[in-house]
Amino acid sequence: MLEGKQVRLRKIEEVDLPKLRDWRNSPYIRAYTREYRPLNMLNQNKWFSSLLIDQTNVMFVIEKKEDSELVGCCGLTYLNWKEGHGEVSIYIGDQKWQEKGYASDALQLLLNYGFCELRLHRIYAIIFEYNEASIKFFEKNKFKLEGRHREARFWDGKFHDELVYGLLEHEYLEEHI
Repeated sequence: MLEGKQVRLRKIEEVDLPKLRDWRNSPYIRAYTREYRPLNMLNQNKWFSSLLIDQTNVMFVIEKKEDSELVGCCGLTYLNWKEGHGEVSIYIGDQKWQEKGYASDALQLLLNYGFCELRLHRIYAIIFEYNEASIKFFEKNKFKLEGRHREARFWDGKFHDELVYGLLEHEYLEEHI
Protein backbone atom coordinates (compact mmCIF):
# COMPACT_ATOMS: atom_id res chain seq x y z
CA MET A 1 0.00 0.00 0.00
CA LEU A 2 1.26 3.47 -0.91
CA GLU A 3 0.10 6.46 1.15
CA GLY A 4 0.00 10.08 0.04
CA LYS A 5 -1.46 13.24 1.52
CA GLN A 6 -5.05 12.59 0.43
CA VAL A 7 -5.12 9.10 -1.05
CA ARG A 8 -3.72 5.65 -0.67
CA LEU A 9 -3.02 3.24 -3.49
CA ARG A 10 -3.72 -0.40 -2.78
CA LYS A 11 -3.67 -3.50 -4.92
CA ILE A 12 -6.91 -4.22 -6.71
CA GLU A 13 -9.08 -6.83 -5.02
CA GLU A 14 -11.85 -8.90 -6.52
CA VAL A 15 -14.48 -6.91 -4.62
CA ASP A 16 -13.37 -3.77 -6.54
CA LEU A 17 -14.11 -5.23 -9.97
CA PRO A 18 -17.80 -4.24 -10.34
CA LYS A 19 -17.00 -0.60 -9.53
CA LEU A 20 -14.04 -0.59 -11.96
CA ARG A 21 -16.22 -2.13 -14.68
CA ASP A 22 -18.92 0.49 -14.17
CA TRP A 23 -16.37 3.31 -14.34
CA ARG A 24 -14.71 1.90 -17.46
CA ASN A 25 -18.08 1.57 -19.18
CA SER A 26 -19.14 5.15 -18.43
CA PRO A 27 -19.01 7.54 -21.41
CA TYR A 28 -17.00 9.95 -19.25
CA ILE A 29 -14.11 7.46 -18.86
CA ARG A 30 -14.55 5.51 -22.08
CA ALA A 31 -13.73 8.46 -24.33
CA TYR A 32 -10.23 8.61 -22.87
CA THR A 33 -9.21 4.94 -22.74
CA ARG A 34 -8.15 2.46 -25.39
CA GLU A 35 -10.93 0.03 -24.48
CA TYR A 36 -13.00 -0.55 -27.60
CA ARG A 37 -15.75 -2.76 -26.20
CA PRO A 38 -18.22 -2.59 -23.34
CA LEU A 39 -16.85 -4.56 -20.39
CA ASN A 40 -18.72 -7.26 -18.52
CA MET A 41 -17.75 -9.14 -15.37
CA LEU A 42 -16.18 -11.94 -17.41
CA ASN A 43 -13.81 -9.36 -19.01
CA GLN A 44 -13.05 -7.88 -15.59
CA ASN A 45 -12.37 -11.27 -14.00
CA LYS A 46 -10.03 -12.29 -16.84
CA TRP A 47 -8.17 -8.98 -16.54
CA PHE A 48 -7.92 -9.37 -12.76
CA SER A 49 -6.60 -12.95 -13.10
CA SER A 50 -3.97 -11.75 -15.56
CA LEU A 51 -2.82 -9.07 -13.09
CA LEU A 52 -2.00 -11.77 -10.56
CA ILE A 53 0.55 -13.43 -12.85
CA ASP A 54 1.58 -10.70 -15.30
CA GLN A 55 4.83 -8.96 -14.42
CA THR A 56 4.31 -6.14 -16.93
CA ASN A 57 1.40 -4.41 -15.17
CA VAL A 58 1.15 -3.04 -11.63
CA MET A 59 -2.34 -1.72 -10.92
CA PHE A 60 -3.90 -0.03 -7.91
CA VAL A 61 -7.20 1.41 -6.82
CA ILE A 62 -7.13 4.98 -5.55
CA GLU A 63 -8.98 5.41 -2.28
CA LYS A 64 -9.49 8.47 -0.12
CA LYS A 65 -7.53 8.26 3.12
CA GLU A 66 -10.30 9.87 5.14
CA ASP A 67 -12.94 7.18 4.52
CA SER A 68 -11.40 4.54 2.18
CA GLU A 69 -13.93 5.37 -0.55
CA LEU A 70 -12.73 4.34 -4.02
CA VAL A 71 -12.23 7.32 -6.31
CA GLY A 72 -10.19 5.89 -9.17
CA CYS A 73 -7.67 3.46 -10.57
CA CYS A 74 -4.06 3.82 -11.63
CA GLY A 75 -0.96 1.84 -12.41
CA LEU A 76 2.15 1.30 -14.42
CA THR A 77 1.54 -0.81 -17.50
CA TYR A 78 3.50 -2.23 -20.40
CA LEU A 79 6.51 -2.42 -18.08
CA ASN A 80 9.68 -3.19 -20.00
CA TRP A 81 12.19 -4.32 -17.40
CA LYS A 82 15.11 -4.54 -19.85
CA GLU A 83 14.70 -1.00 -21.18
CA GLY A 84 13.46 0.42 -17.86
CA HIS A 85 10.20 2.06 -18.89
CA GLY A 86 6.47 1.80 -18.43
CA GLU A 87 3.26 3.61 -19.22
CA VAL A 88 1.29 5.41 -16.53
CA SER A 89 -2.44 4.80 -16.45
CA ILE A 90 -4.68 6.89 -14.21
CA TYR A 91 -8.31 7.90 -14.01
CA ILE A 92 -10.72 9.32 -11.47
CA GLY A 93 -13.95 7.34 -11.72
CA ASP A 94 -16.55 10.02 -11.15
CA GLN A 95 -16.55 13.67 -12.14
CA LYS A 96 -17.54 14.71 -8.60
CA TRP A 97 -14.00 13.78 -7.49
CA GLN A 98 -12.28 15.83 -10.21
CA GLU A 99 -10.27 18.90 -9.25
CA LYS A 100 -9.81 17.70 -5.66
CA GLY A 101 -6.13 16.75 -5.92
CA TYR A 102 -6.71 12.98 -5.82
CA ALA A 103 -5.17 12.34 -9.26
CA SER A 104 -2.15 14.54 -8.51
CA ASP A 105 -1.52 12.78 -5.20
CA ALA A 106 -1.92 9.36 -6.85
CA LEU A 107 0.42 10.29 -9.71
CA GLN A 108 3.15 11.41 -7.30
CA LEU A 109 2.86 8.09 -5.46
CA LEU A 110 3.10 6.18 -8.76
CA LEU A 111 6.10 8.18 -9.95
CA ASN A 112 7.93 7.68 -6.68
CA TYR A 113 7.13 3.96 -6.79
CA GLY A 114 8.18 3.64 -10.43
CA PHE A 115 11.42 5.59 -10.21
CA CYS A 116 12.57 4.89 -6.65
CA GLU A 117 11.32 1.36 -6.01
CA LEU A 118 11.02 -0.25 -9.44
CA ARG A 119 14.09 1.66 -10.68
CA LEU A 120 12.48 2.65 -13.97
CA HIS A 121 14.33 5.10 -16.21
CA ARG A 122 11.31 6.53 -18.06
CA ILE A 123 7.59 6.73 -17.41
CA TYR A 124 5.34 7.82 -20.26
CA ALA A 125 1.67 8.58 -20.91
CA ILE A 126 -0.32 8.17 -24.11
CA ILE A 127 -2.97 10.90 -24.32
CA PHE A 128 -5.55 11.48 -27.04
CA GLU A 129 -5.17 14.94 -28.54
CA TYR A 130 -8.72 15.93 -27.57
CA ASN A 131 -8.09 15.21 -23.87
CA GLU A 132 -7.04 18.73 -22.90
CA ALA A 133 -7.42 18.09 -19.16
CA SER A 134 -4.91 15.21 -19.25
CA ILE A 135 -2.49 17.19 -21.39
CA LYS A 136 -2.52 20.02 -18.83
CA PHE A 137 -2.29 17.52 -15.95
CA PHE A 138 0.81 15.78 -17.28
CA GLU A 139 2.49 19.01 -18.37
CA LYS A 140 1.88 20.44 -14.88
CA ASN A 141 3.60 17.33 -13.52
CA LYS A 142 6.70 17.98 -15.68
CA PHE A 143 6.04 15.42 -18.42
CA LYS A 144 7.39 16.53 -21.79
CA LEU A 145 5.79 16.02 -25.19
CA GLU A 146 7.94 13.40 -26.92
CA GLY A 147 5.97 12.71 -30.05
CA ARG A 148 2.71 11.91 -31.71
CA HIS A 149 1.10 8.86 -33.25
CA ARG A 150 -0.83 10.33 -36.14
CA GLU A 151 -4.50 9.39 -36.48
CA ALA A 152 -4.06 6.39 -34.18
CA ARG A 153 -7.40 6.78 -32.38
CA PHE A 154 -10.82 6.51 -34.01
CA TRP A 155 -13.43 8.13 -31.82
CA ASP A 156 -16.69 9.94 -32.38
CA GLY A 157 -16.62 9.36 -36.13
CA LYS A 158 -13.10 10.55 -36.90
CA PHE A 159 -9.41 9.85 -36.41
CA HIS A 160 -7.35 11.61 -33.73
CA ASP A 161 -3.67 11.72 -32.86
CA GLU A 162 -2.21 10.12 -29.75
CA LEU A 163 0.33 12.28 -27.93
CA VAL A 164 3.26 10.68 -26.13
CA TYR A 165 4.39 12.45 -22.96
CA GLY A 166 7.37 11.23 -20.95
CA LEU A 167 9.29 11.87 -17.76
CA LEU A 168 12.83 10.62 -17.15
CA GLU A 169 14.14 9.43 -13.82
CA HIS A 170 16.70 12.24 -13.47
CA GLU A 171 14.01 14.86 -14.27
CA TYR A 172 11.82 13.44 -11.52
CA LEU A 173 14.65 13.19 -9.00
CA GLU A 174 15.78 16.78 -9.66
CA GLU A 175 12.29 17.96 -8.65
CA HIS A 176 11.67 15.61 -5.73
CA ILE A 177 14.92 14.67 -4.01
